[in-house]
Amino acid sequence: MRFLLAFTLFFGAHFCFAQADETKIFFSKDNFKIQYPQHWRLDTSKMMGTEFFVFSPSENESDKFVENVNLMIQDLSGQGIDLEKYKQITDTQIVGATPDYEVFESSIIKIKNKKCFKITYAMNQGELRLRMTSICFIKNEKAYLLTFGSEFNKYDAYKKIGEEILDSFSFTK
Repeated sequence: MRFLLAFTLFFGAHFCFAQADETKIFFSKDNFKIQYPQHWRLDTSKMMGTEFFVFSPSENESDKFVENVNLMIQDLSGQGIDLEKYKQITDTQIVGATPDYEVFESSIIKIKNKKCFKITYAMNQGELRLRMTSICFIKNEKAYLLTFGSEFNKYDAYKKIGEEILDSFSFTK
């Protein structure tokens, strides 16, 4: 589970994008699907070990971070890790990672009648202060970790659409 910490560290490596209400696009793969605004850009190149990124459009040329949602799938085979254990490991790793972390929420919740682990936190990435919300579902000994990331001072402007994208995730099998 050493790589749980890694997911928190690489989400700050992108440029900034904006949001607006628009038609939704569905993306499905293997056993999951997700919905995102038509004006956001899907990247399935698997960069940084992700299944996908969905990036919002650029606000202007001076933006320093790309607001985004991404999915990582972690193989937990044979480790006996359920949501409670996943939460404990993540909470421990975040506290010990660096002094600039601030956790706002860490809890087991339900989305569409499915239990998941949700964590919202802030961290520094270089000169940027970022705010992240991650949700994790565990299915068939795999952790499906979705993360919405934003510049800290823009989080409230992107929160609604970011959470809508996270909440749209569902399993198809």
